[in-house]
Amino acid sequence: MKSAWLVMGVSVLLASCATLEPEDCKTADWVKFGYSDAMEGKSVMLSDYSKDCAKAGVTPDQTAYMGGYNNGAKAFCTYDKGVEVGEKGKSVSDLCNKPGLAEDFNRGVEKGKKLYAKQKEITGKEDERNTIDKKLNDIKAGKLQGSAQEVDMMYREKSLIEKEIEVLKREKAGISI
Repeated sequence: MKSAWLVMGVSVLLASCATLEPEDCKTADWVKFGYSDAMEGKSVMLSDYSKDCAKAGVTPDQTAYMGGYNNGAKAFCTYDKGVEVGEKGKSVSDLCNKPGLAEDFNRGVEKGKKLYAKQKEITGKEDERNTIDKKLNDIKAGKLQGSAQEVDMMYREKSLIEKEIEVLKREKAGISI
């Protein structure tokens, strides 16, 4: 089992690195590589590409790559993308920490983080409700024993939790920045 986790961990690690096959370096569109890296929220990957392409005797076109990267950064570092990043609980490189890019993006990330935190609260309450539902279903199916008083208390608790969920959802809908 440990070896399976190790293989999976190494695979994830390798997938997160920029790697190019030597043959790909010869035909690479460096503008597209730069743009794509920025749109994925990555740092500048030129040094990694340089190492990969050295095997093929190719030097990446730094000007083309950086042109694509800067255009990608402008497209990526928006308020909406910041919300998306924050809402997923992710962080990105310092890509957007540049004047003219940081302000809107960081406001978006702030809102996204608030949405993410509120969704975690909602999910936690939904898990509580689902646990109660499972117990009630198990009692109905005869898998668990429960007095009428215990069942009544579970229904009351479930009702309270459902009201809490509704309040949390309204709070989430009202989050603005």
